[in-house]
Amino acid sequence: MTTEPALSLVAAPAEVAAIADAIRAAGAFALDLEFMTESRYVAELSLVQVSWGDAQAPEVRAIDPLRVDTRAIADLVGDSSVETVIHSAQADLALIGAVFGVRGRGIVDTQIAAAFLGLGDQIGYAPLVERMCGAYIDKGSQFTEWSRRPLTDEQIRYALDDVRYLPSAWQQLRAGLQEEGRLDWVMEECDDLAETWAERTPPEEMYRRIRGWNALRRKSQGALRALAAWREEEALRVNRPPSWLLNDRTMLEVARRPPRDLAELRAVRGLGEGTAQRYGQTLLEAVERGMEDPPPQEETPPRVPNLGQSWPAILSGIVQARCREASIAPRFVATRREIDDLIAWWLVGDRSKEPGLPLLGGWRRELVGADLLDWLQGKTAVIVDPDSEAGLTIRG
Repeated sequence: MTTEPALSLVAAPAEVAAIADAIRAAGAFALDLEFMTESRYVAELSLVQVSWGDAQAPEVRAIDPLRVDTRAIADLVGDSSVETVIHSAQADLALIGAVFGVRGRGIVDTQIAAAFLGLGDQIGYAPLVERMCGAYIDKGSQFTEWSRRPLTDEQIRYALDDVRYLPSAWQQLRAGLQEEGRLDWVMEECDDLAETWAERTPPEEMYRRIRGWNALRRKSQGALRALAAWREEEALRVNRPPSWLLNDRTMLEVARRPPRDLAELRAVRGLGEGTAQRYGQTLLEAVERGMEDPPPQEETPPRVPNLGQSWPAILSGIVQARCREASIAPRFVATRREIDDLIAWWLVGDRSKEPGLPLLGGWRRELVGADLLDWLQGKTAVIVDPDSEAGLTIRG
């Protein structure tokens, strides 16, 4: 049976240190975090669950971050000599990065691993455990108010189940990946995931996430950049969602038609009276500062000739076919943007030098990238084949 103490939360620094030492000695552990996101910009860490040791009967603990510092556990996530197993790791890695400034190393995302074995694009934890371990996870406590104390035995048991079966599930997934020769592929993808979620977008770059920014004139882009940077910094300071301060449409309107004084600012649609009263002068100064220092003019991407307008569908079909044959979720192989960039390079770029697209490197090139290049070069043809599993046949 799994080794665990009574259903209580670890809340003593000495116990956390002992758990961290035991995990470091084991060289691997499973991790899950419970947190609260409502009305917050950065989630509030409310519970830390870990398991380590024998995959079939691991030690399991739940640690209370509201009463004890859990940095020792976060530091393990950043230690490349320790394997950290998480299911659907994005939110956990983002929180660890935001709260502790730690970039994940040695990360294993079992959701990604399952996707490389044909178990679904984004399989949930409960279905994965049922399939891998034959155990049923009761999700009745999924929407618990995790920051409220005391937690019931039922809530703690549910939280511990989120790491109890991860070591066994990963053990089986690893064996399958090794058999298929895909373990390195998954580890590469997991490290890319950790890199993506390691740091927040810098405040000065947040304006690019606002739809319509690139349609503004340069001075207005500068105003929007300054407004978005201010909003990001203030939202982090008060830990409230950015839209609580100023929504995107209102910022675009302020940047497009810069107000000259507080009266004109108050007249902007969508700007609350409370925001205008509290931040009005700050917003006016940000707009003026931004207009005086607009972002550099960006190069216009080359226009793809009409000849290539229908090509994305064909290349996407090749990607879909190869992924179906290999039982790999297509989203891990190529994005539509990459396919468009590949076509633009072939039609209007320098063909003597391949573009640095992930699609043309490593295992992705082996799986499908070489096929795409062959089609562009006229070496192969794509034939509709209803009798094949992929629905298409690529003939040379």
